[in-house]
Amino acid sequence: MPAHRFSRDDLVSGAPFGPAHRHEVRLQDVDAAGVVFFARHLEFAHDAMIRLLAAAGWPLPERLAAGDPMAPLRHAEADFLSPLRFGDRLTVLAVAAHLRETEIALGFRLEREEGEVASLVQLVHVFVDPATFRRVPVPTPVREWLEREADAGRR
Repeated sequence: MPAHRFSRDDLVSGAPFGPAHRHEVRLQDVDAAGVVFFARHLEFAHDAMIRLLAAAGWPLPERLAAGDPMAPLRHAEADFLSPLRFGDRLTVLAVAAHLRETEIALGFRLEREEGEVASLVQLVHVFVDPATFRRVPVPTPVREWLEREADAGRR
């Protein structure tokens, strides 16, 4: 089953929904060339996804401790449009969502403080039972929140 892919236009022009995640690029985020190491873009988006789940009523640390379904990453991709450097301030915005029975695809836009788009990230997480790793439905609070919030962001 292929991952859902959002178009570049969907992510560049998509209306934000949910909490914004702000991050100041730290020294340890950059590589020897002085730009943010590519994998950090995925990390920044993943941090935003964890905030999004909490806003949806599914705080991941509490849910994992309780043995509730977890949501490992199944697919990730990024488009790098403009280099980020040490000290840059950025905002990570959720701008697209696609729901399937057992997984969520989320699109994020990483913007500099002045609004320039630095990168676009897509993450697909599948919900599984932690004991068996078999797929389970997306938890109702997450599904309902994403349907409501992502739909409101498209208006």
